[in-house]
Amino acid sequence: MLVKFAGSVLNSCQKSKLLWRVSVVKASSQRTSFLPKFTVQLPHQHNSVCWSHFQMSTTSNSLNNLEDQCKSLIKQCIDDALSEDKNTHHNSLVSTKVIQEFCSTYSQLDNDKKCKILLYLSDDYGLHQANVLQTCELFIKTTQAKRKDATLLQVEDRLRLQLHPMYAHLFTLIGRLENGVKFLTEMRLDAISFARMECNRSNSHILRSFSNQLKTTLSFWFSVGLLQLTRVSWQTPADILEKLAKNEAVHQVRSWLDLKHRLGVDRRCYMFIHSSMPREPLVYLHVALMDHIATNITDIVDYQSRSDGNKSLQTKKNNTAIFYSITSTQKGLQGIDFGVHMIRGVVQELCKDLPNLQQFSSLSPIPQFNTWLTGQLSTAVKNKSNIFLPTEIEHITETLKVPEHEISKYLLTILEGRNWTKDKKVTEALQAPIMRLSAVYLYTIKRRNYAFDPVANFHLRNGATLWRLNWLADPSANGFQQSLGIMANYRYYLDEIDIHSRAYIIHKEISISQNVLDLISVHDTPSKL
Repeated sequence: MLVKFAGSVLNSCQKSKLLWRVSVVKASSQRTSFLPKFTVQLPHQHNSVCWSHFQMSTTSNSLNNLEDQCKSLIKQCIDDALSEDKNTHHNSLVSTKVIQEFCSTYSQLDNDKKCKILLYLSDDYGLHQANVLQTCELFIKTTQAKRKDATLLQVEDRLRLQLHPMYAHLFTLIGRLENGVKFLTEMRLDAISFARMECNRSNSHILRSFSNQLKTTLSFWFSVGLLQLTRVSWQTPADILEKLAKNEAVHQVRSWLDLKHRLGVDRRCYMFIHSSMPREPLVYLHVALMDHIATNITDIVDYQSRSDGNKSLQTKKNNTAIFYSITSTQKGLQGIDFGVHMIRGVVQELCKDLPNLQQFSSLSPIPQFNTWLTGQLSTAVKNKSNIFLPTEIEHITETLKVPEHEISKYLLTILEGRNWTKDKKVTEALQAPIMRLSAVYLYTIKRRNYAFDPVANFHLRNGATLWRLNWLADPSANGFQQSLGIMANYRYYLDEIDIHSRAYIIHKEISISQNVLDLISVHDTPSKL
């Protein structure tokens, strides 16, 4: 396998050698012209990242001087790192001082200059293709000679090191600093943001490659074995509680009283933390303890519905854990999956603390269903077709007095708001067809043979079963914007989690209950995106 890999690297490098040189020169020349016009407006939350850990005095207030200084510091840092590789007695304190100054200088740059620095790192301290080509040729000659001695192993080691970009040494140095890992997560967020804003430019692939390399490094450092699962309570430090409320992405925390309710006696909240970022939770998971599988989110988040005394009495009867919100807080760690380990770890903790729990389920949004449905209705209007079954068409025309050819256009109009839910006749007429279409969306609409819906894909990969769909389960504005208020229960059968997860990941088979399957017509066939 290694021989084939080296051969493919050699062939691809030889074929693209001239093209690569031309593209680098072209990219370098283009950068001078478009980067000054490239102004990145990131959200305030990202711009207000605290860089105080690296605040050191710099020799110039000019951004151009800071950029040049940053490049000089990069050279020093990487030279120090390479020197350490050659000499184990190298004084690492020198590298620490220089890398701190680099972090301070980089943090003072505006987004335009930061983008230039990331491109500079990629261009000047990436892979040396000439060295890779030479080592590939040596490797092929060695294997063709059928040598299996130390020489072959040395060539393999050399090839492995040469496929590691030089700027990766910078990641290692920064990772040694206190709060250095946090700095790297924000640097990766910079690369991701710049790559997206440059999606139509020639440099986006360079930034994506840089982001992917940094993701690989962070994935090792954030291995699940290095994460600590911790319960969040009302006694948790206030700064962490504030971050929990601020970062809640599924169901907005409205007040401190609301937050206190979500940490009450019949609620649980857990977070993953890393030793290098002890005050920066990575992901939160909220759990409601109930005596049934919830059908709507109001019963969970409405803290005014029950008194604390009733909650205490009810908690003793609860046999069901509902996962109703999971939020990742570090955008620079996107693509590193904590959720799988989070839910399984929480289930284990809950079973230890509450042995009477028998059912585990989510109550989840369907974030892109409304967008998909709107697209289907718009296409139907344009093509003068229909997405409804004959029985559905008949019921809608009779109940709502809408001509058959006007149904799609009518729905596009009324589904823009929430007022239609106040009309009982309208909600009853639309419930069956929209519920069917939501089941079709979750079960048959695919991307690369996996569920297109990101929340469905997350739970199915974890080993859950698409168990039930709930009509008008989320009456909030966000709930209607996402899925017309429909929510899904993904149920976790503890004895079958591994079986379902493996079937989905390997064979692309979705575990689905019969009642959801019954919503789907035999006329609905899988569609790929």
